[in-house]
Order: sequence, then structure tokens, then C-alpha cells
Amino acid sequence: ARALIELGQSSTLGGLMLKNQELLKMIGVSSTQIEILVDAAMGAGAEGAKLSGAGRGGNVIALVTQESKEQVTRALMDAGAVRVIVTEVGSR
Repeated sequence: ARALIELGQSSTLGGLMLKNQELLKMIGVSSTQIEILVDAAMGAGAEGAKLSGAGRGGNVIALVTQESKEQVTRALMDAGAVRVIVTEVGSR
């Protein structure tokens, strides 16, 4: 993940995040609410999204661009997120 961020390949990382989420769903560690949030983030322009946390998740991480972060934040809140925290990575 770090190498992809450093290389500016966030869309590749986003695709890998989404593939990982699909695998987590297949093995039964996702939930309906997590899937709703992932779908909301992706529909609002996130480059990738997946659950995070031990035992059925509890958190969703979405990879967004500067341009899509407000729209994704709104979509997550509208879809039932309790809180959204935005952290900027890749800048120095």
C-alpha cells in the first residue's frame, strides 16, 4: 500500500482494497451495514473501500481523492456512518 501511494498509484490501491473487501464478504466476515457503506463510498467516487477491524469489522476505510472527499463523506453519513474521519496521506 505504501509503495502504491508513494508512486501515485492510488487507483491501483483502491482496486486492491475493493477486491479484498469482496474476499472478506465471500468468507462471511462482512455485514450488511458494512456493504451499504462500501457501496455508498464507491458510488460517491471513492477509489476503493473495505472493512477494517477485528471480528466482522466495525470500520470502513475509503480511499478518496481531494476532489471526492466531501462527496464520499456525505454519502457515508447518509448511508448510516456514525462518524467519518478524513486523514490525508502521501503529502509531505
